[in-house]
This record gives sequence, C-alpha cells and structure tokens, in this order.
Amino acid sequence: MRGGVKMYRGAAAAARRYVEADHSRADDYYLAEGTGLAERYVATPGGIIRAGDLNGDAYEAWVAGQNPDTGEPRGRLRNDANAVRFVEVAVNGPKTWSLAAALSPEVAEAYDAALGRAAGEIIGWLAEHATTRVGPRGRQVQVPVERIEAAMVRHYTSRAGDPHRHLHLQINARVFAEEKWRGLHTVGVRDSIDAINGIGHATVMCDPGFRTALAQHGFTLDDAGEVVELRPFAGAFSARARQIGQNIARYESDWRAAHPGEEPGRRLIRSWDARAWAQARPDKSTATDGAVLVDEWASELCRLGYRPRTEAPLALRRPGELDRDGVIETVLSRLGAKRSGWNAADVRGEVEQLLAREHIVTPGPVRRELAEDLTARVVAACVPLIDDTGTPDHVRSLTSPEVLRVEAAITSSLAARATTVGLPTDFSGGEWLDPAQARIVRGLAGSHRVVVVEGAAGSGKTKTLAATKQLAESSGHRMVVVTPTLKAARVASRETGAAAFSAAWLAHQHGHRWDEDGQWTRTAATPRADAVLLRGDLLLVDEAGMLDQDTARALLAVADEAGARIAFVGDRHQLPAVGRGGVLDLAIEHAHPTARLTLDTIHRFSDPAYAELSLAMRTGADPEAVFDRLLARGQIRLHSDEEARTKALVDAAAGGALVMADDRQSVSALNWQITRALVSNHRIGGDNRCLAVGVQGEMVFVGSRIATRRNDRDLKVANREAWTVTALGGDGSLRVVGDAGARTLPASYVSEFVELAHAATVHGAQGMTVPSAHFSVGDSTNAMAAYVAMTRGRHANVSHLIADDPAQARQRWVEMFGREQADLGPAHAAKQAAAEAAKYDHPRPHDRQTRDREVQRTLEQRRYAGTGGPPGPDLGL
Repeated sequence: MRGGVKMYRGAAAAARRYVEADHSRADDYYLAEGTGLAERYVATPGGIIRAGDLNGDAYEAWVAGQNPDTGEPRGRLRNDANAVRFVEVAVNGPKTWSLAAALSPEVAEAYDAALGRAAGEIIGWLAEHATTRVGPRGRQVQVPVERIEAAMVRHYTSRAGDPHRHLHLQINARVFAEEKWRGLHTVGVRDSIDAINGIGHATVMCDPGFRTALAQHGFTLDDAGEVVELRPFAGAFSARARQIGQNIARYESDWRAAHPGEEPGRRLIRSWDARAWAQARPDKSTATDGAVLVDEWASELCRLGYRPRTEAPLALRRPGELDRDGVIETVLSRLGAKRSGWNAADVRGEVEQLLAREHIVTPGPVRRELAEDLTARVVAACVPLIDDTGTPDHVRSLTSPEVLRVEAAITSSLAARATTVGLPTDFSGGEWLDPAQARIVRGLAGSHRVVVVEGAAGSGKTKTLAATKQLAESSGHRMVVVTPTLKAARVASRETGAAAFSAAWLAHQHGHRWDEDGQWTRTAATPRADAVLLRGDLLLVDEAGMLDQDTARALLAVADEAGARIAFVGDRHQLPAVGRGGVLDLAIEHAHPTARLTLDTIHRFSDPAYAELSLAMRTGADPEAVFDRLLARGQIRLHSDEEARTKALVDAAAGGALVMADDRQSVSALNWQITRALVSNHRIGGDNRCLAVGVQGEMVFVGSRIATRRNDRDLKVANREAWTVTALGGDGSLRVVGDAGARTLPASYVSEFVELAHAATVHGAQGMTVPSAHFSVGDSTNAMAAYVAMTRGRHANVSHLIADDPAQARQRWVEMFGREQADLGPAHAAKQAAAEAAKYDHPRPHDRQTRDREVQRTLEQRRYAGTGGPPGPDLGL
C-alpha cells in the first residue's frame, strides 16, 4: 500500500456512481448474484463486527450521514459542498500479487483473505486512534471516538479489466463520542497515512496463508514485496490497462459534452468498458465469464515468456530473531531520512514496513503485538520537539537525537565561518553582466568564508557563475560546483566551464558513506585529484534549496578540513529538499549580512511584464490579482474535465512545449497520451516498431523522448537526464542521443530505469529553460511547484486548471499559493508542531480502559439504533 487518504466531499449519489464507475465489467464475473455494493463494518476500540451488506440505496444513506437501516440522520449534518462524507484508502498490493492470483485459485483465495484481514487491521487501528473534536472553536479538545463505521468495496480487476485485486476502504465521517454523533477529525486520519499503509502492507506480506500459497505455486517475494517470477511481465499488463482506461475516459468526456448536467447510468458505463476492451484487444473476443478471462490472462503471461515453477522455498524469519535494539536504530534512521519531525503513527508505519522487509511471517495477533511493542520502544527513544504533554497524537512533535545533532553541526560550522568577516574582490563586470551580477561575482570571489546568493528564476545565475569561475582561477584558486543531482552537475559544468559533481559524489570521495536506511558513517578515503579542495578554493553548492541536511553536513566537513570557502546558491521559493532540508535558510540566517547577496533582476523572459508577475508568484503576493492578470493574458486556461485538459496539454506537447505535472501518476498518463498522439501524427514510430520499457511497461518508439532514472557512470547517464530514441535493439536495448552525446542502454537498464519524458514532473523540470511551458495544476500542488513550473518558459508559461468558472479557478489558485510543504529542519518543525498544537485545548484526563469498558457495556445494551443486526464474522482481530 502506497496511496494516500482521499477525502470525499459531495453528494451521496455521486459517491455511489464513483464506486460503481471503478467497478469493472470484468468484476461481474467474480461477484455472486445478490452481492451488495459494499460490506459494512462497525468498530469500537474493543473490536469489529460485520454489520451486513449495503445495497445502492443503503450505501447512499450511509454516505449521507444517515443510519442506513432507518434513514435517521446521525447528528447535525452539513449540507455544503465542502462537507467530508468519508475518508478512503485503497487496500492493495503490487501488480504481481494480482497476477499470481490470476494464475492460481489457491493463491487468489489466500490473497483475498489476506486483503480482508488487512482492511480489518486498519479499521481496528483507526477505531483505537481516531478522534473527534469537542468544544467551542478555539478551545476544542480532541477526544477518542467510541464508534466508527466503515464500508468496504471489493474489486478484482482494474477498470480496464486486468487483474488488480484491491479494496476501497471508506471510513464514515460521522463518528460517535461522548453521547452523540460528531464529525471525524479528518486531519488526524490524513496524518496517520504511514501507519495505515504500513499496517495494510505488512498484514498481507506477513500473512502465513498468503505466503504459503505463493510458495506452493513456485512464487517468491523480494524485500519490496514484488513476486520475483512475475515482475518482468507486470509492465505489459499495465500498458494495456492504461490504454483501455484512457479510451473509457475519452468516451465519458464525449458523452458529458453532449449531455450537460446529466449523469451516465451503470449500463452505459458498462458499454464503455466493453467498447474500450474491444478496441484495445481487436484480436481477442470479449470474455463472457471468469474462467475465460482468467485463461486469457494466463495465456498472455505464457506468451510473454512466463513459465510455471514447482514449489519454491519459503525462507522466513521469526519474531524472536529480530534485534529489537537494532530495529530502534533502523526505524529512527529511516524516519530521519524522510523528515525532521514525526508522530507515533509515522513510527508505526515504519515499523510495519520493516517487519514486511524482514519477512516476519506470523499470525496477525502476534505481528500486531510485535509491531505495538517495537513502536512503543521507538517512541520512547525519540526526543520531543515541543514541551507540551497535551499535544494531540497527530501532531508531528517527535524527532531523534541524530536529527538534532546534524542540524547543530551545520549551524556550528556556519556560525564559525561567519565570525570572520571577509571582503569582496575587485571586479567591474564589463558589459556582459548587470550591476547585480557583478556584485555577486565580487562577493563569491572575495574572502568571505561563507557566502549566500539567493536568486529568482531567470535572474542570470549561469553567467554569474561562469564569471566567478574565471575570476577565481585568475587568483590561483578553483571553483568546484556541487549540485543535489548528477544531471544538474553536468549542466553546470557545461554552462560554466567549472568542475562540477553531484554533492553525494564529492562527499563519497572524502569517505562519507550512507546506506538505504539513511545511516551515515565515515571511513578513511583518498579522494580523486579533481575532488581535492585546497585552502582558498571555493566550494559552490548550486540549487542549495534542494540540499538535504545530511549531505550538507558532509560537505561542510570537507570544506572545513580543506580550509576552503563555501557558497550556497539557490532560492527558498523553489522546490525544497527531498527529506530534511532548510540548509539554505540556515546559511542565510548565519552568514554575515555583507555575505548575503541577492539576484533579483530577471533576464529570462521575453516579456518584461511577465517578469514582474513571476516575482509576485515567487513571494505569493496578492495571488487573486496575479490570477486575474494571468487569466487576462491567456496564461491560465480552464477546462471542464480531465479529458479536456489532457487534450490541451497533448496538443501543447505536440507543438514542442514542455508539459509538466507535480506527481508521477499524472505525468505517466500524459506521457501515454502524448505518445499516442505523436504516433497517430506520424511524428514518431515510422517503422511501427515499439518496445515496452520500465516497470510500468510504457511504449517507446523511434523518436520517443525518454528519461534515464538511475545514475550509471559506466553507461554515462544520469537520473532524470533526457534523451531521444534513435533505434530499438532486437535484444531490448535502446540507442539514444542527448545533450551529452549518443548512448546505448542495455536491456537490463531499459527494463528497470527508463521512462517516457514527453512530459515531466516539476522536480524533473527545475533548472530547465525552454521556449514554452505548460503546467497541469493538481489538487495538492503547492506554491513552490507552481512558481517553478510557471518560470520554465522564455516566451510562454501557461497553467491549466479544471474548474466550472473563473471564480472557482481563482479560489483554487489562491489555495495553491497558501500551501507550503517544505521540511526546513527540526527547528522549523518544532515551530510547526507548536503552532498545530496551539489550535487545541489541553485534553481532559482520560482513562482508556474505563472508556473501553463503558463502550462495550453500551454496545451490549444496544443503545445505538440500527447496528445492522446480530454481529457477523469478525476480521480476525
């Protein structure tokens, strides 16, 4: 499980259509007559009961906040469009698990049972940890819920009819606490997503029945949970499913355009499924029952090269084999590699993931007890970020001693460097630099031991660094550039002429080591000659806003030991580090005022008026006015639905524009559609040959734009580096050409680390400058991503939003520029935790055992009306 929490807002009838729309026609082959739309569960901290099935009408009532048996409203219900009806998580696993289930009825039965137990574990955990708020606004207290309800919708295939077993688990937003129905604290559920995902994944992966069934049919799991024997074939199934799904989306968009204000019926939706299935598989007859469908899947796997195996060994570990002290160290390290602060739910999620990686296969109650014990041990080893015993559980108010030590080391080094005030050097700048750029060069090439340069997008940084390199060399010193990525380092070297490396490579040359758990050590090492710094040399960290704290500490140690000066160049308003960041903020805080320099004259854009607008987006000033100006200029475009927006973005890409989105799923969908359009227009794939690449099975043709996704010094390729395919090898290899020249990518690399790149994530696009750029604004897009995306194009930058009218689009634009998701280190995390905790009053004294006894007694007396009849089978809790 790797998904997020979805908050469903809107009409109950629309929720019913939403569930039915994700229910593939192929699912009908598995479902018995009379099966309801959803299974209903009632949970308290003391346990879970099955409360029957919900048909369509009962499900609508349940979503609307009513008792599904009596129709009675559960408390005072909100009727506005923003009212949350339920929160949903998808309980699923890797594609290969569903492929294995398609090949074996025994595996399918075991997998379905394990998925059900996973849903039960999640429901049970939420019943114990979910809260509601009681009291007047500003003095609200969080109290534990006494009862929650969940609906579970089972699906056996994807919408496209491919094997994809998964559950939609929906937690109703109406919960019972303190003698009345109240609203679920959805923020707390959202901030528990790591625990939810971890519990779901570990419950299935550590399930004895599921693992035994897999082994008996020749299947083994790697540490990530993938079925090793089926992983090579998952991409081909995903590619076909993507095509079918996009066909369905096109049919629906066309229908809605012709029938405004209407909603499609279930029969019509089924006809779209059948039509899309037939169009994507013209050589296959449409399956009419489950056996035929399963036979087709098995035949396709055999055609792709899969051959059944005999029984595989089941290599497992027992709970007693775990080094529990080692677990504490590993979990804290992995948490610290991701963020500066966390909560107990984050800890539980990381513990569960560790149990899955370690293949601790054991009955559910044993695994749960082990996970709870390890979670308690890790939490006890944490350090509180804020001194407040009444902090709500969802607040990320914990950290580790190592996280604090790293930031302290960075701060100490920067402060020591700033005690000696340096001077700028003499430099006029000539005619090719503006006064601000010349001032930056003087500061960088002077005698300051730490310099910070913050520059807006398009402010002429490249020219400035090239001039700095020349001036440093004229005084007998080197300027060595490091960047967070190898791709950016290659660009910096090419554009400035300086020696440039990834920050990780330079740290590694000087003996710094780290592992996949985020644990850093140092060993003796002899660096390569070009990695050696001398006293007076300048170590320049470019894109410093994206530098993580562990790497920053290593770089400062390298510079301190060499007596080299250090400069941080970046922009706090652009994308932050992946993990613990805030390095640029710390450098700005500690550098001497004369060594804090700014580049704010914009050179990139052909339109001076847009340069002014870009600065307003950078600071987030008056987003409503900025929206109106961009809309009037045609740089914000509104679309009625995703299909219409995708078509516009595909057209832009076909015209040569850079197309961006802020999440990989959206980018993958765009790449597929752009590829189809380019093939249809004979822009690529003239010989009609194609090759499935990467783990998603994306189709690549001669002429396709692709990206390499893993650094490989032997192949001389970098992560996120873009290439154009010039030839497809018969052995699965690719011949490509890019800015760095021509390369041959072997099949082993192509199958794992290549993806389409006609569209890019914003992270992949940062640092790029192109003639024209178009951006797909998502529901979670934040201000930093929007600013980066809207500053890539010299001549055109356009944002595409889905909205009914300009007023709705303006509201979403303003909300986007109010979102800040950067992790700026533990000191900043402490401020955030304190601010979040201050929203709530101190909780009243609470005895959970007493409350649990009261809840159970209340249930026995059947105080609540309409619990759905006598208790059904529990979920193994």
